[in-house]
Amino acid sequence: MPYRTFTRNQLLVSFLSRLRSKRTGQVFLQSRGEGVRKILEDGEAHSRRRPEYELFGDELRLTLWAKCLPPAID
Repeated sequence: MPYRTFTRNQLLVSFLSRLRSKRTGQVFLQSRGEGVRKILEDGEAHSRRRPEYELFGDELRLTLWAKCLPPAID
C-alpha cells in the first residue's frame, strides 16, 4: 500500500481535487497518491505505532492505533 498508487473511483478523485473547504480554502485532495503516506506518517506520529494495512481477498483492513496514555498515579 505505501508504495503503489491505485485509483478505484476516478470520478470521486476528480470531484475531491476541485472541492474546497469553506473553512480553510484548501482542496480536499491535493495530489493523487498522498493519502496512504499521510495516514502512515500521521498515524505513527500520533500513536508511535505504524498503522497496519491487511488484505483479505478483496477486503482491505486498516488498523489505526490509539494514543497510549501513561497509567494514572493514585
